This record gives sequence, C-alpha cells and structure tokens, in this order.
Amino acid sequence: MILSRSRRRLAIAGVAAVAALGSAGAAQAEPSTEHCDVRLDRLEAQFYDMAERRSYEEASDWWQARWQAYHRSCVI
Repeated sequence: MILSRSRRRLAIAGVAAVAALGSAGAAQAEPSTEHCDVRLDRLEAQFYDMAERRSYEEASDWWQARWQAYHRSCVI
C-alpha cells in the first residue's frame, strides 16, 4: 500500500512538472514578421557599414554568426 501511494505521488509530481514545463515553453512568444523584417534590415545595414569600415572578409565572418542567430529565431 505504501508503495502504491509513493508511485501515485511520483506520478502526480511528474505530471505537474511536465505541465509546468509545457506551459512555460508555450508562453514564449514567437517574434512577429515585422520584428524579423526590421531585424534583417538592421543586420544588412550593419554588414555594409562594417564592410566599408573594415573589410569584406571581417564583415562576412561577423555576418555568419549573426545570420545563424537570426535564422534560429525568425526563420525556423
């Protein structure tokens, strides 16, 4: 009987934990299309500024890192 109560408590705790994690994940808002468009425009402007100030190679290296972050948050 004690084993049964213990399993029931563990099951309830597990369900509560999963529900809490699920609701926390759903609460994060996805960026809007307008936000992503503005962000991409700013990235492009920064790229061209950097290419003019430094070099195209340095700007390209910078772009790779920033593009991956943009792609993860806005495209995928």
